[in-house]
Amino acid sequence: MRRRELLLASLALLAVPWRAAAAAQPAVTMVLKSLKNPFFELMTAGARKHHAQHRAEYRLTLDGVPEESDVAGQVKIIETSIARRDQILIITPADSRAIIPALIKAIQSGMLVINLDNKLDDRALAGHGVNIPFVGPSNFNGARAVGDYVLRALKPRSKVGVIEGLPGSINAKARSDGYREAIANAGMSLAGIAWGDWERDKGRAAATALLRQTPDLAALLCGNDNMAIGAAQALSELKRDGKVLIGGYDNIPEMAALLAAKRIYATADQHPALQAEQAIRLGLESFNKRLTQSEMQSIVRTPVDLVKS
Repeated sequence: MRRRELLLASLALLAVPWRAAAAAQPAVTMVLKSLKNPFFELMTAGARKHHAQHRAEYRLTLDGVPEESDVAGQVKIIETSIARRDQILIITPADSRAIIPALIKAIQSGMLVINLDNKLDDRALAGHGVNIPFVGPSNFNGARAVGDYVLRALKPRSKVGVIEGLPGSINAKARSDGYREAIANAGMSLAGIAWGDWERDKGRAAATALLRQTPDLAALLCGNDNMAIGAAQALSELKRDGKVLIGGYDNIPEMAALLAAKRIYATADQHPALQAEQAIRLGLESFNKRLTQSEMQSIVRTPVDLVKS
């Protein structure tokens, strides 16, 4: 009897750390890109709002890099998160391939890792044999909806230009692919593609180059609203306001006035605050169920809606 009591007491002691760990607040780190981009400001606001409503359930650290392409900066944030022994890492990657080794390191440290907004490269993930869940909309479908709407307002066989985001971003490619399909379906002509790297000034420069290359360009389909705003600036500088339709993507706050004035014809709202909430929810549910990385739900689709002028 004495031996049985000692055994039960030992088992109880072993269980205490597990119960304490299970009861502790998990630490969630969300790593964003381009903190100066209004889209990620909306995403940050969504994360903060969710945390304010669920403060007792988890601790939240929000961090990010100033430039869209700063992979090294994101890697440093991930390494800091690993050193803190955080439980959940959520990231909008600056590059869909280059960041993967750092994320694998985080998984190996025991963290649950979730991919938000800009999808990681599926082939690269398969090559590493790792499941990193994606939370976000179909960028292809959202861009195609914008393209379909803009191009319906044009004459047959009109010439259309595309301004794409960073070449290393899967969502940049998906949006351009959606625009290409809309152009093909409408029987329009793809006059050229230029890269604006998600930035306003570079979008303006890309639009200027396309407009000079094709003087009779009828529309510009842009991979995000920053570049669309830059394209609208280019039209004003070239005295072509109202003569070229512009499509954007993200529905950042500045777009409301531009859409109302019809300086931009349409954009897509992919609800960044909701994306952040869904990613945090997936991380917490997986943590509380004690799921491993491989057991996590592989994709959570969030909505994307057409916004018209």
